Amino acid sequence: MKKILLLLIASCSVLHTLATTYYINNKTGNDSSDGLSRTKAWRSLAPVNKHAFMPGDSVLFARNGVWEGQLAPSGSGNAKSLIVFSAYGSGALPEIKAGGHFRDAILLHNLQYIVVEYLAASNLDNTVAVQKTGPTGVRIMAEDIGTLHHIRLANLYIHDINGDNKKGSAEGCGIFWDCQGPKPSNIEHLQIENCKVERVDRNGIRGNGTFSLRTNWFPNKYLLIRNCLLEDIGGDGIVVKAFDTAMVEHNKLFHIRSRATDNAVAVWPHSSDHTTIQYNEVGYTKNGNWANDGQSFDIDGNSRNTIIQYNYSHDNEGGFMLVISDLINKDNVKTSGNIIQYNLSVNDGLNRKRLFNFAGVTDSTLIKGNIFYNDAPKSFTIEAVDIENGIPEHVVFEDNYFVYTGKTPAVFTRSPKQYSHVSFNNNNFSNNIIGLDNLPDRKDIPAKTSHKPYPKNLSFPWKYIPAKLRNVAAQFPESLYNSFTKE
Repeated sequence: MKKILLLLIASCSVLHTLATTYYINNKTGNDSSDGLSRTKAWRSLAPVNKHAFMPGDSVLFARNGVWEGQLAPSGSGNAKSLIVFSAYGSGALPEIKAGGHFRDAILLHNLQYIVVEYLAASNLDNTVAVQKTGPTGVRIMAEDIGTLHHIRLANLYIHDINGDNKKGSAEGCGIFWDCQGPKPSNIEHLQIENCKVERVDRNGIRGNGTFSLRTNWFPNKYLLIRNCLLEDIGGDGIVVKAFDTAMVEHNKLFHIRSRATDNAVAVWPHSSDHTTIQYNEVGYTKNGNWANDGQSFDIDGNSRNTIIQYNYSHDNEGGFMLVISDLINKDNVKTSGNIIQYNLSVNDGLNRKRLFNFAGVTDSTLIKGNIFYNDAPKSFTIEAVDIENGIPEHVVFEDNYFVYTGKTPAVFTRSPKQYSHVSFNNNNFSNNIIGLDNLPDRKDIPAKTSHKPYPKNLSFPWKYIPAKLRNVAAQFPESLYNSFTKE
């Protein structure tokens, strides 16, 4: 019996040592080599895509290298030994250029326990204005397989993808997760960290699939999107789609919805439960055509228990926040359990001329401890709380600061019926505010209230506050800025 056990232990040790490192160099490599050393590297993507990798393997691309085509590997790791696709050497990130010849520059089809890091990917077809294939930089696909586990994308540079900016099957995307059937399939533990996504039409980071409706509910679980930079995105920035438990934090998004003319928002969940969006900076989201959306944040249809907190939002043309329900039926639950707290909004809504937008019948939204500041020199009005296509239920504005010091006033002009389920408790309205008498049962902060001084040690996002706002920052309660973590 002891001999058998020793043989089993020895076999496991041998299997562990079989983990292999493969090298790919587009300048010095040769596809006839075995790829097992830098001097015997593969040259093209062909042997990489043909090989079935094993748990513990590493696949390393030479920096400064460019490969035209598609990276579509096979083989999965396991919980103890991941498969890692990465870079070696010095210089620019290795780049996979699909060039419009493939739908996806990098395709991870039914793979799990995978890390893809320190690579660049693009999918620009210069021969057409718009690709109609739904091109992506990276596609993660769970198809008719059940649950895929532990996929990490880190330190990627995804850029220049000319998909369609209209909502539909031809939308382009930087990073995209895709869950298809008929067997219910999903992803658990997807991490997207330290990635840069720019010049992509239509979406930055998002997903889709056939299991997001409540009648066919098989959501993905445990998403983390952290420390990513998104710039010049044609439509939506980050969309949490069909996830139960997601964290979107410490990201920066600039110039979102830069070309789309339909609905698009910088960061939002749809058909998702328990999403937290925090410590992000969102600026310059576009809305130049008076269409809907263009906000920094949205809590969208069929979503429950979303928290949006500690974010810095500024200069977003469509406004700060959209809260909306899809048509309520067997497929979609009412958007509910929303918390929007301790955010800083500066000069949001200057084109669409509204700060908040409630659409459809949503339920239970708490807006607490936020600062809405505007010093725009333009002389037009911004509807502070716009309500359309239904009356929201159980909305509470509490302990917020509305500070409008420029020529643009915040106005409250909705009807008593529209405001009937909206409560305003202990808010501070300063300077250029119009229509406060329209708010039912309003209870404001007393005009003369002592406050502790502004903190000396600034932390996120306070160090970004404009100088004019710092002059009035002594009014803000200490409990507000104590909630922020120090950088």
